[in-house]
Amino acid sequence: MKFQTKEFIAVLLVLLLFIGGTISVLAQQKAMFTQYMFNGLIINPSYSSMDEALNVTALVRQQWVGFKGAPNTQTVSVHSPIKQSRTSLGLILMRDQIGEVISENGVLGTAAHKVAIGDDTYFALGLNAGIGKYVGQYSQSGSPSAALDPVFADQNSLRANLGFGLMLFSQKFYAGFSSPFFYYRDMGASTYTVTAYKPHYILQGGYLADLGEDIKFKPNVLLKYVNGSPVQIDLNANFLFKETLWLGASLRSMDSVDLLAEIQLSPNVQLGYSYDFTTTRLAAVERGSHEIVLNFRISTRGNSSSTPKCYF
Repeated sequence: MKFQTKEFIAVLLVLLLFIGGTISVLAQQKAMFTQYMFNGLIINPSYSSMDEALNVTALVRQQWVGFKGAPNTQTVSVHSPIKQSRTSLGLILMRDQIGEVISENGVLGTAAHKVAIGDDTYFALGLNAGIGKYVGQYSQSGSPSAALDPVFADQNSLRANLGFGLMLFSQKFYAGFSSPFFYYRDMGASTYTVTAYKPHYILQGGYLADLGEDIKFKPNVLLKYVNGSPVQIDLNANFLFKETLWLGASLRSMDSVDLLAEIQLSPNVQLGYSYDFTTTRLAAVERGSHEIVLNFRISTRGNSSSTPKCYF
């Protein structure tokens, strides 16, 4: 594999920065992402089958700015095809923090394989597995009686996870179904206990249309279901101008209206930013949510011009 020295150094710096700050998995109720359409491995392990290049993506999300104890999340994901095969592997490092009480740090490995089912159309199956360290310092929640209440007993445990994802895609569309945290268990020293966690089921899709020589249109939709909660719907529309600038907006049911932009800094580097305008009563005490995504895409074939561009 050949790529420029500066880009290689940048990739290493990003990885070292996030690994040095600890490795993580998402907390009890899994974090949401506004720029999921540019960071697909986080929600579907079969996503790595869609791109023929090595990808390194770093994400930082600060939710509900100004609200004490608001969640903040950092992730790094890496995925790449294995030589000329139809199999790809990935790695996800995550950190999720809610105030000073709850944190979870861990790592996920992913594997995916695709098969051709038509002209330039593929079906992929992906699996992920990982382990994370969950810390809940509930006795520090602020109540004088909390330390004496068994309900607020502190937790410090390792948690194992298995997930899956399916993806149908071509260069013009994609449709996926996944549950990246489907099987989630506490690991004790001598016994295993089921964590009070309900799997999140995610259905997603997108389409790419040419509106002119220099404009592409990509609508996306994501539906998330958790047993006992209403279905959450995320509707998104993005426009790509001159293969350089993505501009878009999203509507997330019962939560927010979001604006986002992605700029191609070089053929191999893309930077994205999004801002969420909260539409719930929480808007009275917070100032929206920020999310930054940095992506490095590097050809594994030595010549980037021989690697098809991935718009998803």
